[in-house]
Amino acid sequence: MKKFNFPIIKPYAWGKELSNVAKVLASGWLTQGPYADRLEKKINAYIGSRFSFLVNSATSGLIAGLEALGLQSGDEVIVPSFTFPATANSVVIAGGRPVFCDIDLATFNIDADKIEALITGKTKGIIAVHAFGLAADMAAVRKIAGKHRLFIIEDAACSFGAEYQGRKTGLFSDVGVFSFHPRKIITCGEGGCVVTNNRETAKKIACLRNHGEYDKKFINRGYNFRLSDIQAAVLDAQMERVDAIIERRIKLSRNYQALLKPWEKRGILKAPLCPRGYRHIYQSYVVLLADYVDRDKVKMFLKGKSIETQFGTYCVPALDYYLKNFPAPKEAYADAYYAFAHSLALPLYHTLSAGDQEYIIGRLNQAINMVAR
Repeated sequence: MKKFNFPIIKPYAWGKELSNVAKVLASGWLTQGPYADRLEKKINAYIGSRFSFLVNSATSGLIAGLEALGLQSGDEVIVPSFTFPATANSVVIAGGRPVFCDIDLATFNIDADKIEALITGKTKGIIAVHAFGLAADMAAVRKIAGKHRLFIIEDAACSFGAEYQGRKTGLFSDVGVFSFHPRKIITCGEGGCVVTNNRETAKKIACLRNHGEYDKKFINRGYNFRLSDIQAAVLDAQMERVDAIIERRIKLSRNYQALLKPWEKRGILKAPLCPRGYRHIYQSYVVLLADYVDRDKVKMFLKGKSIETQFGTYCVPALDYYLKNFPAPKEAYADAYYAFAHSLALPLYHTLSAGDQEYIIGRLNQAINMVAR
C-alpha cells in the first residue's frame, strides 16, 4: 500500500484517548459499560436528543432505526442516489426496497423537488443523507413526509456537529444516525450512534441493539449491535474537543476555498457550497470538476505526487448489485452519475498546514492543466 505524504485523512487524537483506554483495560469491563453510558449522556447534551444509543456502526444504526420504525418486507424507502452503499444496503437488509432519488449537484444532497414523484402506495419513509457534512434541506423533506405520513431517518453519518437552521443534525427526523469511522469528525475506528426523541422508538432500538433485551427481560428478537467500552473511552476523550476539531476543519476549508477561487471563476471546478443558515463541518472537502476534466487522470497524477484523493462517494444505482436487482434508466439519476464521475475529495485533516494546502492546490492546478480534455 502506497504511503502518502498527504493522505485523505489523519484521525486526530490528542492523548487522553490512551489514558481512557488504560482505565477500561484495568477495570476488566471491556464490553458496553460505564464509558458508553457516560458518552451517551454527553451526546444527548451535545445534540439535544432525549435518547442516544451507541452502536457498532452507523449501518447497524440505520438497520435498527428502520426496524424500529416498522419497516416491513416490500415497503419502499426513498434514498438519495449519491451516497455510500450502506444507506441503501440497510433498507435491503431490513426487508425493504430502496427507491433512488437524484441529487442537487450544488449540495450533493437529495433533490427534494424530485421526491414526491417517487412516492407510491408502498412508500413508508425517506432517508435524508447529509453529504460530506452539509445538512440536506430538512424543511422540504419534512414537509413532504408530513403530507404523505412517511417516517424520516437522517443518515447523519458524516455530519456529527453540523447544523441546519441553528439546530444540530439528527433530530429533524424520527431517527438520526451518526458514524465514528476514521474518516469522520471524531472516531473510535468503527462505531456509530442512534438518536431519537421518541420514547417508544427508543425502547425498540434498545431491544434491537442488545439481542431483544429490555429492562433485564428478553421481550423481542434482536442483534448484537453494541459498542465496546474501549471504543467508547476513545470517543469520550474526543468529545471534549469536537467543536475545536470542527472549527479547524472549517478554517482549512475556507483556505481551500480561497486557493480555488480563480479556478472556480473560470468554470473549471466548483468548490463546496455552504448555504446561509447551515453549519457545514466538512467531513470531506469535495470539489466538482468540469465535464472536460478527466477526474481519474487527475487522481493518478496526484497519487504520483504522494497526494491521496478520492471520488466523493458512489452513485449507488450504478453499482453491480443495484443494477441487477433494482434496474432503472441512467437518466433518472443524471446528476448522481455526474457527481460519481467528476467529484474529487482533497486531503483534509487537523494537522494540515496552509503550506500543505498551497502545495496540494498547486499540484491540482498542474494536473488539471495536463489532463483537461
